Amino acid sequence: MTSSLIIVGLSYLGLLFWLAYRSEQPSSNAFNRFLNNRSGLLYALSLGVYCTAWTFYGSVGRAAESGLDFLAIFIGPTIMAPLWWILVRKMVRITKQHGVSTLPDLISARYGKHQGLGRLVAVVLLLGVIPYISLQIKAISESFSFVVKSNTPSAWYSDPGMYITLAMMVFVIAFGARYVQTNRPKKGIVTVVAFESVFKLATILIAGVYVCFVLFPSPLALFSEAQLLPQFSELSFLENGSKRSDWFWLILISSLAVVLLPRQFQMGVAENQNEQHLKKAMWIFPLYLLLINVFVLPIALAGLITFNGDQPSEYYLLALSAKNGAILQTFVFLGGFSAATAMIIVSALALGQIMSNNILLPMSINTMGKSQLEGHIILLRRVSIIVVLLLAYLYYITLAQNESLIHIGIISFVAVSQLAPAVIIGLYWKKASLNGAFAGILTGSIVWFITLILPLIIEASGISIQWWINPENVFALEGISPISNSIMLSLTANLVAFTGFSIHSKQDVEELNQSELFVDVFKYSREYENTLYASSTTFPNIKSLLIKFLGDKRTEEVLDRYARINQIDWKTNPRVDSRVISYAERLLTEAIGPASARIMIASVVQEEDISINEVVNILKESQEVINLNKRLKTQSQELRAITAELQNANDELKRVSGIKDDFLYTVTHELRTPLTSIRTQSEILLDMNDALNENERQQFLQTIVRDCERLTRLITDVLDLEKFESGNQQLNISSIHLPKLIGEVVESMENMLHAKNITFDLNIARNIPKTTADRDRIIQVITNLLSNAIKFCHPEKGYIRISCYTVDDRIKMNVIDNGNGISKDQVDRIFDKFYQAQNQLFKKPTGTGLGLAICKNIVELHNGNIYVTPEKDGGTRFSCEIPIIKS
Repeated sequence: MTSSLIIVGLSYLGLLFWLAYRSEQPSSNAFNRFLNNRSGLLYALSLGVYCTAWTFYGSVGRAAESGLDFLAIFIGPTIMAPLWWILVRKMVRITKQHGVSTLPDLISARYGKHQGLGRLVAVVLLLGVIPYISLQIKAISESFSFVVKSNTPSAWYSDPGMYITLAMMVFVIAFGARYVQTNRPKKGIVTVVAFESVFKLATILIAGVYVCFVLFPSPLALFSEAQLLPQFSELSFLENGSKRSDWFWLILISSLAVVLLPRQFQMGVAENQNEQHLKKAMWIFPLYLLLINVFVLPIALAGLITFNGDQPSEYYLLALSAKNGAILQTFVFLGGFSAATAMIIVSALALGQIMSNNILLPMSINTMGKSQLEGHIILLRRVSIIVVLLLAYLYYITLAQNESLIHIGIISFVAVSQLAPAVIIGLYWKKASLNGAFAGILTGSIVWFITLILPLIIEASGISIQWWINPENVFALEGISPISNSIMLSLTANLVAFTGFSIHSKQDVEELNQSELFVDVFKYSREYENTLYASSTTFPNIKSLLIKFLGDKRTEEVLDRYARINQIDWKTNPRVDSRVISYAERLLTEAIGPASARIMIASVVQEEDISINEVVNILKESQEVINLNKRLKTQSQELRAITAELQNANDELKRVSGIKDDFLYTVTHELRTPLTSIRTQSEILLDMNDALNENERQQFLQTIVRDCERLTRLITDVLDLEKFESGNQQLNISSIHLPKLIGEVVESMENMLHAKNITFDLNIARNIPKTTADRDRIIQVITNLLSNAIKFCHPEKGYIRISCYTVDDRIKMNVIDNGNGISKDQVDRIFDKFYQAQNQLFKKPTGTGLGLAICKNIVELHNGNIYVTPEKDGGTRFSCEIPIIKS
């Protein structure tokens, strides 16, 4: 049995590695397309990581001892779920705008990016959650020993827990610590966690059906037989005030833990790629909790009836499934295995990032060399993951052996709940201060340690102490359980310290800035930078700093994109403003956390003092700056400004009127030319039909057809432009492959290229994904750009190149010719629908000027961008970008 179970366990681990690997492959993969179409469901299911080995085994044990008490741990999250749109959505928005991805980074950023506060939160989470990880290792080891009917291994090399710990190290490092950016989506881990959520749910449902309908005739018969048990009367959950108190406090801390546990924050906030996914999770997650608990009490009662205390209550599910044979028991073992490994994976990932960003990195950041540190940061993160799992294993082999699954899990919940005032109140109360957060978390954590952890250490050490120095006696309140007592005392002390220090503390400028941005995050869009600087530095300084942490390639990509979006030329503007500095700080925050990023930025920026009033004015410019500046504006200045605006408007109207006149003249001329030709050719055919031979008649008819086609194109262009301008143009959306469309257009125009002896070069990148767009309209754009290139390239040594590749989430196409090019003053006006028709009275234009205007409308209707760039050596580059939209 032992070897078979080992093979099954290794096979399951292999499946997890395979799922994670396939999920990380390019989105063109069919498997990935399937996942992408169900991203909202995967997100909702990944939140099932809340249900750990405690749910799989501990809930049954608690139900066997206390009846329905186990439900309190699940009622809290169920009550909290409808509030996610208010709380979690706000946290998601903040993390995306400020580049943070862990709870300590979020709290540190909220309270002025204080490094000490982030370190305190990290220590609390490590102390609170590492024992919880050890709980999962213990559950795997004990359930393995239970199935193979052996004692818990005494030698380290025979302990399954050690091998699971090592396997989890490899998995988390392979799929969670590959990149320097902590907020980079970890699709492989999300997919694996979602799969394990489904697997453990299916396992417990199948086992529950077996217990209720196979071992017993029906659930009613099971409950009828359970009523004969001597302890049945003790399973009532509201028979005394103590239990009612336990329910209240357990519901409270579980409702906080479902948001603040590192694994829940990682899955629910950091891995959220679309705020709308929360709407689906708000009903799927409570339904999941209901389904996974529906058979817990029947299984507990069946275990009491069947074994009468001969088996540990936490493993009733495994013991009952054994009555059906090894297959069902192995299946149930894998369900508990999946519940435990999912928690270990996500918690180790989250705590590894927390430890590296808030403890190891700040300790070494000032001693790092000047070389690129991307690899060093990734190494620190991997070391942190290893340390976290080793500490969890060490706790398991020393202190966790004598603790129940239930007790360790609740201790972790109480620890994490100490962050609730600083996080939740801090997101809605602007006066919440750094001193308040520090005092609240520290005070609550000390009370938690004294009331829950110190007694465990004393008991494990075997020290005999007087009753009056025993924490359980000194701090215990009469008529309340130790857990409820600790929750009440620690949270009360936390809240008192937090509010008291916040009210009597004075916030500095950085705190005021951050409190304004966090509390009113939906009010301030991304254009409001997350840090205010009155400072100066040069672009090379910023670039060299980013290269040090992000590497050359990543730095070039992000700075090039930022410059393109904000129309900045680093060569002509070497000095950077506060926007660029804040953007650089946000990029560093994604890699090393807000506190360390603040230190690194300060090392290259010469900061000047900025007053509190300046902070408030900048943040509230849309509401207050106009009022504050009214004193500086005189009535004459306002009148002069209005007069200048009217003059500009009048000049613009005159210009547009002239352009329209020219346009009408050009269109009239373009219509008259083919009409005159058609009339002339038709009259010749009519008058001289008998005198013409068949070849001559065919030539006249072909000329008439060509002129009709020319006339039709002109009318179609005018009508198309009118539809675009009026907003009535509709797109016929379908799946397209841009390289294929480019090939079709090029093939159709090969004769024109050969006729003008033009050298043509086609450069298409590999793996360009499909997108959705109007096929005919995109062909129209390609055709127009290529036709223009053929028309204007060098008359003797013509050269045209078309390139196509992906940039971020867009497909970019360039059409380059070696003609005379365009002047700089034409760049911004060449897509004007009337531009080419200007001054046509002096020089006949080569067209109506509608082609590029229509192209611009088509691309922008696809949410894309089209622009022109003069080539350095002459010629013109037309660039077109359209977004990648999956069908």
